[in-house]
Amino acid sequence: MSQQSSTANLLRNGEFTQEGQYWTTDTSEKARYEDGYCVLQAPGLITQDVTIASEGEFRFSVKMKTERGSACTAQVLLHPSWEMRRLDIGGGTPWSAHFVNFTVPAGTNKVSIKLQANDGPFDTFGSYFDDVRLEQR
Repeated sequence: MSQQSSTANLLRNGEFTQEGQYWTTDTSEKARYEDGYCVLQAPGLITQDVTIASEGEFRFSVKMKTERGSACTAQVLLHPSWEMRRLDIGGGTPWSAHFVNFTVPAGTNKVSIKLQANDGPFDTFGSYFDDVRLEQR
């Protein structure tokens, strides 16, 4: 899809080549891993926490796709400030790359990444994620 970044990814297994390893899910029956991506069923979600050693400029990026009638969200939550950055798509969007640049303030010690199927039929896997990256700029 797009050229890979040369900056180190702070997330582990952001390409899902190790299926759900390093990711936590609220309900395992709502998450599947296939062909190097994650697909979720509403209202499923997966999360990963990353310890941050310093403040600075960061980029969060993810490739997402939704089936018709589904929607998904990718979020970055900074601790302990609870500042959040959010990327949303829905309604039958083909694979597309999304990113947000943000500043991590002093005192931040952790970043939580949350990928969520937030709309759609409860019996259909319709929210796809791949190439999830958190990079210090």
